[in-house]
Amino acid sequence: MARRKVTVFGGTGFLGRRVVQHLLERDFSVRVVARHPERIAALFPDVQLDAIQADVNDDRSVAAAVAGVEGVVNAVSLYRESGPQTFHSVHVDAATRVARLAREAGVGRFIHVSGIGSDAGSTSPYIRSRGKGEKAVREAFSATTLIRPSVMFGKGDAFLIPIAAR
Repeated sequence: MARRKVTVFGGTGFLGRRVVQHLLERDFSVRVVARHPERIAALFPDVQLDAIQADVNDDRSVAAAVAGVEGVVNAVSLYRESGPQTFHSVHVDAATRVARLAREAGVGRFIHVSGIGSDAGSTSPYIRSRGKGEKAVREAFSATTLIRPSVMFGKGDAFLIPIAAR
């Protein structure tokens, strides 16, 4: 029997790498998508997985990443805007692209990681982009499962580690 295959976008990030590990422990075949695939080998040495370089801003690479899989997890996030990487470009535009192309590829299950308190009407650009992203993703892939984690902290996090480094 073939193992179920899942693509994880953001699989080298704080949450994404834990999602990958969780799936591997449950005998899924995992395709990890990252802009920097060398990070995949460093994070998952001696683990059999499908590492693919893709950019969530590029239709062609996203389509290749979602082809032939049963499920997709979008764990891509941005905590600090820089140049063309804005909250809107990542949490709305890129998330919508991944959801739309997953639906078009016939993916059966789409899980989108958002954030606690996501609200399209918020005055906070971060929280507003998360809320708008949820709405856009649901429009692109109606059966989306939304996950809204609270602040996550631990080894390699983007919350406590930067504060402690000050």
